[in-house]
Amino acid sequence: MTPADLQQLLIERAPGIPGITGAGKRDDDSPYGLTVTREGGGQVWWTITGASGPAPTITTGDGAESVDVPDLRGSSVPVALVEQALVASASAAGGIVRVDRYSTRPDPPAVRYGAMLECRDGWKLFLSCYGTARPGHTRPEQPYQPLSHI
Repeated sequence: MTPADLQQLLIERAPGIPGITGAGKRDDDSPYGLTVTREGGGQVWWTITGASGPAPTITTGDGAESVDVPDLRGSSVPVALVEQALVASASAAGGIVRVDRYSTRPDPPAVRYGAMLECRDGWKLFLSCYGTARPGHTRPEQPYQPLSHI
């Protein structure tokens, strides 16, 4: 699965998540950017990058551990739940053998929300939160410093 494939998959599947009203390509120069819109108008902006390599060796199990799709309805939702919802939607499509969610790490990286998705075909995809925009705003308020709730 390439970055373009993941972008298209999330554009198609994210609106089916409770509380998400839309997903589309970011309207900037990011070739694989994604904007996810919540009911009420808040947005989370994501960047998708990737690298290909040899297909991973799978020694046990049939793929990535199942991740539940959370309900994102409500007035304030943690960005970590949006991350979880996107990872769950991507994983449900198949082809992903391992997931590393940034928000669940004991010491999250500088990009606090996102995930590394290791695919069966050898691609490693990186979904990274670029920022958030509260209802009524069209651009992230704090690029690279996402707020914890939208």
